[in-house]
Amino acid sequence: MKLIVNGDDFGLTMGVSKGIIDAMKNGIMTDTTAMANMPYFEESMKMAKENGINEMGVHLNLTCGKPILSQNEVASLVTEDGNFYKKPNYMPKEIDMDELEKELRAQISKFISTGMELNHIDGHHHFYIFNESVFRLVLSLAREFNVPVRCPSSEYMHIVKKFNIKSPDIMIGDFYEGNANEDYLIKRLKELNSVDVVEVMAHPAIIDEELRNISSYLNYRTIELNALKSEAIKKFVKDNKIELIKFSQI
Repeated sequence: MKLIVNGDDFGLTMGVSKGIIDAMKNGIMTDTTAMANMPYFEESMKMAKENGINEMGVHLNLTCGKPILSQNEVASLVTEDGNFYKKPNYMPKEIDMDELEKELRAQISKFISTGMELNHIDGHHHFYIFNESVFRLVLSLAREFNVPVRCPSSEYMHIVKKFNIKSPDIMIGDFYEGNANEDYLIKRLKELNSVDVVEVMAHPAIIDEELRNISSYLNYRTIELNALKSEAIKKFVKDNKIELIKFSQI
């Protein structure tokens, strides 16, 4: 088995970014995805480079904070106060696809402007699996930039294959809340031992005040961090000859 352990939300707050780097340096985390529209993005990217990280993905985002483009440019994507809708199901059913593409391109461009190598694309709150047209747009961007993409739903894997884009064979998306512990992760990896490439989606963090102000998912992030650094999970990976890889190695 080849295993990618990806830390979502890099740049959400400095505490999140520090937690992800800690999990990469001292645990089994192998990759991360950055939120280019968030206020701590630039500082987080600088910190990543200082810690020897030279590649990661972009965490395309339509459900947290403000867009990179102006409110007038992406009016169908934001509320009256100029913020993104907080959940994909809160978004209008009819969004302007041109506005959407411009905003996603702006986020990718801002990421690339940092000099960090883009190695994959995924989405905050999996926003792109709720609408096939949106998913196809994201896949077209992944193909254009020649990077893999996360496919959170097996129902969409046939579309990924049609686009000839690389993706993990399966994603463990429930390493979360009550399942955010090494015992559960080991159990899931045992169940999937015949799968070639597995991705674990994770959200480790060092809790800071900024995170408390914007997220309800708090203490479990610390539990995730500790689980990813635990001796038990590291021993399991070693004993079972699991190869830890980045998205660029798919």
